Amino acid sequence: MNPAPTVLHCLLGAPDLSAAYRRAGLDSDDLCRVRRAPVLEKRADWRVSRALKRQADAPVLSLSHSGGFAALLCADAPVRAGVDLERLRPRDFQALAQWVCSEEEREFLCRRRWRAADFYRLWCFKEALLKAADLSFPADMASVGYRFDGGLPTGLHAVGQSGWHGTSALLPQGYALSCVWFGGGISLETSFYGSWDNAVLQHIEAV
Repeated sequence: MNPAPTVLHCLLGAPDLSAAYRRAGLDSDDLCRVRRAPVLEKRADWRVSRALKRQADAPVLSLSHSGGFAALLCADAPVRAGVDLERLRPRDFQALAQWVCSEEEREFLCRRRWRAADFYRLWCFKEALLKAADLSFPADMASVGYRFDGGLPTGLHAVGQSGWHGTSALLPQGYALSCVWFGGGISLETSFYGSWDNAVLQHIEAV
């Protein structure tokens, strides 16, 4: 009998989840951070991400926040995993790609006419891989990302290491989300909190 897959849970929180923030619910590390820098409690990103941590029923593996929204990965089993959430906004994608992308990734983005959604999917994959592989931002951005076959992304790598998997999606509020993990036998489930209740992930792509 094959073993049951490890379930990786992705929790997504909207800005109104900040109302559920409670200092009493912080873990010891976050409590120490607040005591050193009380201004954290005034930040929407902090309040939402820490309220989201209270919803996790398994050890937290990775956390990301942007513009008052937050994403979290947790699992009961030890998994090398990472998540990144970014708001889509106009930027000089070609200039950024010279800094963070491989030549193949730049060629791919060029063929896609430098669309914001394509750039941010890749950016989120890269940041999530850095977190999961315990690499450095921004120094290692260009050494993680897509693997290609015939000019198309067919997988992920971190400093040349295969065995990485992931999925990315667009969210209705104009955000890109990527989750990555290492190894097989892992499934991903997503839950929404706050005004993201009943939200739908759009244009999901797995690699």
